[in-house]
Amino acid sequence: MALQQDEPWAGWMTPWARATLGPRAAEPSLVAQRRQSLLQHAHARSAFYRRHHGVTERSAPLVWSDLPPVTKPVLMQAFDEWVTDPAITLQGVQAFLRDPARIGEDFLRRYAVWTSSGTSGEPGIFVQDSAALAVYSTLLESRMDRRFATQRWWALAATGAMGPWGLRPRSALVAALDGHYAGVSFWSRQCRFNPVTGSESRAFSVTAPIGQLCDALQAWRPAFLASYPSMLVELARQQEAGRLRLMPLALWSGGEGLAASTRDWIESVFGAPVINDYGASECLAIAFECPHGRLHLNDDWVLMEPVDAQDQPVPAGTASHAVLLTNLANRVQPLIRYRLGDSVTMHPDDCPCGNHRPSFTVEGRCDDTLRFPNAAGEVVHLSPMAVTTALEEGADVHRFQLRQTTADALELRLDVSLSADPAALRAASLQALQAYFAKQGLPGLHLNLSDEAPAIDPRSGKLRQVVCEV
Repeated sequence: MALQQDEPWAGWMTPWARATLGPRAAEPSLVAQRRQSLLQHAHARSAFYRRHHGVTERSAPLVWSDLPPVTKPVLMQAFDEWVTDPAITLQGVQAFLRDPARIGEDFLRRYAVWTSSGTSGEPGIFVQDSAALAVYSTLLESRMDRRFATQRWWALAATGAMGPWGLRPRSALVAALDGHYAGVSFWSRQCRFNPVTGSESRAFSVTAPIGQLCDALQAWRPAFLASYPSMLVELARQQEAGRLRLMPLALWSGGEGLAASTRDWIESVFGAPVINDYGASECLAIAFECPHGRLHLNDDWVLMEPVDAQDQPVPAGTASHAVLLTNLANRVQPLIRYRLGDSVTMHPDDCPCGNHRPSFTVEGRCDDTLRFPNAAGEVVHLSPMAVTTALEEGADVHRFQLRQTTADALELRLDVSLSADPAALRAASLQALQAYFAKQGLPGLHLNLSDEAPAIDPRSGKLRQVVCEV
């Protein structure tokens, strides 16, 4: 399944020439063909979509905008009818996911399986077929911004961190490692299929104490460092304070919102560009950011419809309530007009970078960084992604809210409405958090369990999982 080429000669064009010409938007006829093919496949192989779209032998032709949207809870309830391969069952997938040793391995020898809780707090399981994985890999290779600090290449090579002749740069991923999350699973899979690159790649846990993490990264000396924006902020603090002395060529970020001012500061501290992308467990490669700070939609493989709270389209320049996402690459678990809770604003004009694909900005996860004093009086910064990962992995809880109420106190709100044993869930959550805070040098932190349910943000309608009220 080949990607649409920007021009007939795009295959042999130099990167400079390709950037000068600028990628075109996807051909409407190609998108329409892929969309129709996906729809026919879903109706032929997925009992859920036949029922959801009201397909019968005498059905009139369907109008795309009339197709009812789908949500994660609805799809998960109909998991076995949703997938198009009858060999895949929810029971079988859950058994696979219970084994952390299989992170990055293929389910049934041909599928990737990723989990996500998302900003809604609803857990999801997403199966990706080999064709979709090939598309994601090709998009990452061909469309991700390739800027890097060229002046550093040989200086870094001289330290021995770039391999023979400076041709094997090291990379590092700082992320949640103890679950089948899209980031670490795709990373592990790519390392397995590319052993040369994989030998120069290492993953580090986002929940590790910051001192240990800095020591490990300094020993590894990566040329490319990937993590969540909030963790890159914390690593930039460590770099600025002299506890890190990295010389990266580029930093890769994703998974959270990244403000332009924050990106500029991280770049100034590390002396390297921050390359941002936008993806999800549902569709790994939705868009890539250009040097002008706009995200460019991979519009030949992804349909993204910005909508209001009633799932009606909103015009360019207006912030949406959500988006309806269609993944044209993955057929084993079709996503057709799937409601993703991110608010996006489409730009009505062409981007100054010369890329003619649709561009937008996104408001994704917007949790706060927590700050607590340790016994020595030093301020410990805790990335929201690290804190939520510790709780999700330690207690298997997905709908919660942590609120910092004072300089040394944190309130935990849990949604126990669907729990068979609320008392056990509360105890496991407190234990997971206490263990995490102790590892961070904060054993005396006051952790309070509230009877209140997590509060939804009235403006965005999202669940902010980490909120600082101080």
